Parts: sequence; C-alpha cells; structure tokens
Amino acid sequence: MLRFTVAVVVSHHTGQLSWNRIDSASAYQLFRRYPDQAAFTPIATLADTHFTDTLHRVVCADTVSYCVTALLRDTALRSDTAGLYYQDNIPTAPCTLRLCTVDTFLNRIHLSWYPSPDTDVMGYYICMGSPCRDYDTVWGRLNTQYLCPEDLSLDENAHAEYSFRILVFDSCFQASPLTPYYHNPVLSVSAEPCSQQLRCSWNRYINMPDSVSEYRLHYTLDNSTQEQTVSTGPDGPFIHDINIPDLAVRQLHAYLTVHSVDSGLMAFSRVQTFRFDHGDTARYANILSAAYLDTVPAVSLRLEIDPDFHDADYVLMRSTATASPDNPDVLYWSPFEPIASRTRPADPSGQGIFTYVDSTVSRTAPAYSYRLHVPDRCGLRAVVSDTVCVLLPEPPEPSAWFPNVIYGGHPDLGRFCPTFVAPLARGYRLDIFSRWGQRVFSTSTLGDCWDGTSPLGKSLPQGVYVYRATCHHADGTLKTYTGTVTLLR
Repeated sequence: MLRFTVAVVVSHHTGQLSWNRIDSASAYQLFRRYPDQAAFTPIATLADTHFTDTLHRVVCADTVSYCVTALLRDTALRSDTAGLYYQDNIPTAPCTLRLCTVDTFLNRIHLSWYPSPDTDVMGYYICMGSPCRDYDTVWGRLNTQYLCPEDLSLDENAHAEYSFRILVFDSCFQASPLTPYYHNPVLSVSAEPCSQQLRCSWNRYINMPDSVSEYRLHYTLDNSTQEQTVSTGPDGPFIHDINIPDLAVRQLHAYLTVHSVDSGLMAFSRVQTFRFDHGDTARYANILSAAYLDTVPAVSLRLEIDPDFHDADYVLMRSTATASPDNPDVLYWSPFEPIASRTRPADPSGQGIFTYVDSTVSRTAPAYSYRLHVPDRCGLRAVVSDTVCVLLPEPPEPSAWFPNVIYGGHPDLGRFCPTFVAPLARGYRLDIFSRWGQRVFSTSTLGDCWDGTSPLGKSLPQGVYVYRATCHHADGTLKTYTGTVTLLR
C-alpha cells in the first residue's frame, strides 16, 4: 500500500513530503492541486521517496493537496491524498522613501520610493495627513512613483506642506509598517506693506535617503534671463532676505531646490511669483480739458481718475514757458514741479471726473503745461496722464479814456468817469483840482465819478479843472494819467 509518511509545512511557501517505498516500482510521480484547481497536476518524477515543494505562488490560509503514484511494470499504484495548510504569516517588508517633490511643469506633487525587498508584493497604500488617512493605491511591486491628483492643488494652497506615508501589502493583503512621514518642499515669499525687502523662507526637508547636502534658492527679477542663486547648508538658516533697491522692478519669480549628499537626487518646490503692486493702482489718469479764465486770471482743469482706484491722493504737475529774449517765438520750458497734492473730492456720479482751478498763473508767462500723477498707496509708482499745454492770450495794451468836458447837472453828460481798456490790478486813485490847486474830488474806487460838485456837495463854478489818475494795470505796469476837463453849466 502506497501512503505518505511525512507531510509537513516548513515555511509559508515550502512543504516536505515523504512516502513509503514500493520495491517493484520503477519511479514515483508526484502530483499537486491548488485550492482553485479542479484536477491534480504532475510536478515531479523521481526515484527517491521524498520531495521538498517550493510554491511559486502564494496561498493565503488554504490547503494544497498532494498525491503520489508508484509506476509498476503493468500498472500504477496511487497513494492517498495529503493536504498541507499554507499560511503567509511573515510580515511584509516595508519600502524606503526616496523623494517628495513638485513637478514644476504640471504643478503637482510627485512621490517616489524604493520597492519592498519582498517578492510577494501586490502594491502600495499611500495615505496623507496626520493622523494618516487612506488616500490612494498603487498596484505592482515595481510601480514606485505617484503623481498626486489635481484636487490636491498647489495653485490654491501655494504654501501648503502635505505629509505622506506609505505601506506595502502582499497578495494576502497583509500590510507592512508605515514609513515615516515625508513632505514636499515649501517656499514662502512675503513682504511688509510698501517694503522693498522680500523674505524667502522654507521648511526643513528630511526625505532624502542619504540626507540633505544643501538648499538652493533660485530667483529672477521681472523677465530677466539671469537667474540668481543663494545656497545654505543642511542645517539652515531656512530664511533669506532679498533687497530690491530698484523701484522699477515689478515682480520676482523664485523656487527652491534641495540636493542630496551622494545620490544626486534633487527635490523642487513650487515656483512662487511675488508682485510689487502694493495694493490698488489706478488704470488711467487723464486731463480732459484745460481752459484759461481771463477774468481771474486762472486755468481751469477738468481731471479724470480711474473711479475704481480708491487711493484718492493725486499730484498735479506744472511746467512754465519762458520766451527767449532773442526770439519771442522760441519758448523754454521749466522742469515739471508739483503745484497741488491733494485728495480728490467726492464723486457722486462715480465717473471719476472733477475740476481743479490753478489760480497761481501769471500773465507774464506765455504758456503752461500740466501733467497729472496718481501714485499707488505706497507712493512708489504712479500712473501719469498725457501733457496738456495752455497758451495764454496776449494782454491788451494798457490805455484809458478821460472826458475833456462835462455839463453840470446834465443827467447823461454831467459826470466825469474814466474808462480803462485794460483791466486794473490794484492801486487806482483819481484826484481833481481847481485852477488854484484845491482838491475838489478824490476816490480810490474804480466807478466813482465826479459830478461837478465840491466835497461838501455844492455846485462848483464852470471852468477848467485838472485831473490826475494812477493805477497798476494787469501787466504790472504803473501808469499816471493827467489832463484837464472843462465844467460847463
């Protein structure tokens, strides 16, 4: 009778089998059936009566059946069936972390690790956060890279540090211990309001399998092709200040690289962009019109500033023209200087349009140019309007007309009233004397007229009287007019 004498499991994938010898047998044939198979399959033909079977597939907590036949001259003698209960109870070996970096092209976190040394590996669980929660699964022992999905966005969380841990599971879904936490490099760029000093800071990176050799900060200003680099050691400092002395610089691009000691590995942070706008800036500023007011004199300016710009201070600049002494048609312009720096008035219409009157103009200048500056709230940059030029009309020649006769008591012709062609500025005085030198009338008010009476209101006799008038005309000249007027009755 052929039967098994030994059937024992040596390890989770190895079993030992022995059976009794049949003297008339020429050889023995061993058969095996896995739990998911319906029939036995031959696995060996041998002359010995013992065999060590090594499984090339994992059987998770189930029985593998064996039987053996003795090959006789005319027939075959079959043994009974032996079952070996295999159970994979050996812990799965963990993997080793390699890199947690940022794919700068896709702007997504990329994980990589070294595979588990076990051959019976079905895949890897990736969990995120602390405490660790299930996040995603990677199948296959040699599939050791993972690109985080777009819902883990670095666009909305530019300064977020994400933590990851990985465990290995085998075909029996037994899990290895979790790896230590590892995380992405994070670069932060900040500045105080209205400051031209930037502070770049980053986290300590501990994911390199052969440790970190250095951190390198890379940055460019505006669209410059020249990249500047600052290096720090593995122990920090994890901070660097960048001074930006040029106020024309509009933005900075920066990213961090972390370098390993021996393996040549390199991890990247997200590219950070910092703009030096310092808050709102007006989109436009215009001088819509400028007109000379002859009666004041003054220049009235109609200004327009972006109504969505809430920083309301503005600066009005003015340049004055001076005629060349050799050629009055040639003008020399002075540098632009501020003449008003103020907060614009309330604008109920919401159109950002208001008026400013420059009453400091002088008729001695032939022209003025104006320009509107609207700085940002830090006063570092300004939106500048186009230049508007105002030509002043030439002042009329100062002249006056005095009557040479009046008719005392006449309703229309009985008053001595000088008429001035050019407007007066100041210092007007009119005196009238008799032929004996007695002052009979005096006034400093333009428009007061002598009606042929004395200061006491009595009618004066007809005759010839002398007048003298002085005044400053609008061009600044002092004029004195003298003459005679005849009083008739």
